[in-house]
Amino acid sequence: MSVRDEIDRNTGQMEATRRVNTAGAFVMRLLLLVACAVLATLALGGPLLSRAPDAIVGSFVVNLLLITMMVLALRIFRPTIHDSGRALALLGGLVAVQVVLAFAAVRVRPGSPELVPIAFAGVVISTLFDRRVSLLTVVLLAVLIASQPDYHTPASLPVLIASGATAALAVRSSLRRDQSYLWILIIAAVSSVAVTATSVAAGAPTDQLLGGVIRAAATSVVSVIAAMLFVPVAERLTGRETHLTLLEWGDLHHPLLQRLSLEAPGTYAHTIALANLAEAACRAIGANALLARVGAYYHDIGKLAKPQYFVENQPRGRNPHDQLKPLTSASIIRSHVNAGLELATEVRLPAAIKAFINEHHGTNTIAYFLERAREPDGTVPSPGEFVYPGPIPQSAETAVVMLADGVEAIARTLTDPTPERMREVIDRVVQQRLDQGQLREAPITLRQLSIVKREFARVLGGMYHARVEYPKTPARSEPATV
Repeated sequence: MSVRDEIDRNTGQMEATRRVNTAGAFVMRLLLLVACAVLATLALGGPLLSRAPDAIVGSFVVNLLLITMMVLALRIFRPTIHDSGRALALLGGLVAVQVVLAFAAVRVRPGSPELVPIAFAGVVISTLFDRRVSLLTVVLLAVLIASQPDYHTPASLPVLIASGATAALAVRSSLRRDQSYLWILIIAAVSSVAVTATSVAAGAPTDQLLGGVIRAAATSVVSVIAAMLFVPVAERLTGRETHLTLLEWGDLHHPLLQRLSLEAPGTYAHTIALANLAEAACRAIGANALLARVGAYYHDIGKLAKPQYFVENQPRGRNPHDQLKPLTSASIIRSHVNAGLELATEVRLPAAIKAFINEHHGTNTIAYFLERAREPDGTVPSPGEFVYPGPIPQSAETAVVMLADGVEAIARTLTDPTPERMREVIDRVVQQRLDQGQLREAPITLRQLSIVKREFARVLGGMYHARVEYPKTPARSEPATV
């Protein structure tokens, strides 16, 4: 079996697995839609025994349509979230929780939509995903709740939309935990204004108006605090990381990164250079620059198992591979991926960062030792041992790190790193990965790749710029001492 056949076999297995996963995901989405619609119909439609069958069916169909609109909107505007079973399950779970809480709120105090903690969903979704997804979800969720018989009041829809939309829009990529205080103030203020406006419009007495404002403010406080406590759990459920989590793992004083700097200093230097390249490129194409930087920090932690077998950590003239067979050397090089995954599991590295470890090589061949192992007739014994296990990059960030890894490794070997030679290296690496099919599953376009190449050239130009040779100054003679 040739190396090409081995790569094709691995790719075929991954595609077959993906088809099975797609069928399962469709069934899961269908069950989720029906379950949420049934829950809303039963919980917020009033006493079941007192309702006519056609009213129940009509309510179920309306609820199903609204929830289906949420899923279709995700499919159009955020296909990556729609295609993630865990992300979709979390969104479905949030809808179900909101329906249950709305049921509880109407039992505690009928006609008080300000008691529904819809801001909870807005904060969680904005923190985990983005504000557009959150705004879309909370608006449709507000319409879903306000359309139920238990919430057929003039104040329901405006209060729910005001509270939920404010929560969705107020939350940004958080760099400090104390920003949640600002969110509480904004959400409480807007919810109170909405309650005041609807109460005045309805001609409610002052004591009722003040009670509604107090309830709205209290619900806002509880919603934001509960959301911040729930976000770490949601991160683990979805495999997505917030900016705060990424910043924590991006601390260069983390014990694992400290080990890398001490035990594999060459790999550590390569990691920092690679992180600079990946971050600049991802920021330019609108990808998650912070995730790319932190992922680059950890992509080669598997080299800690045998750092001396990687060229960047070897003193000049001392290469332990000279004493090994090509198959053994390839096995050691290949094993740093699995060793990295084991280390990542030990330290509980988040899934989004962990993906950089096994995706940054994709299913590339270990070309140097492959050529050394090639027989005179052109055949290679055990070709599968010279291929990285994969998978190929599944995100724009891991794709950029793959490209930056190849570019930085070659750029380091250039004796005369002129801008023209840098651009040649960048063009060659990117075209090579395209020809090998390593980028076919990453959500990155050719236009974005051209921007990535431009950013690589800019950053490398700064890293390998020409240096002025300082003139030697004669040593000063020290004055004689008596």
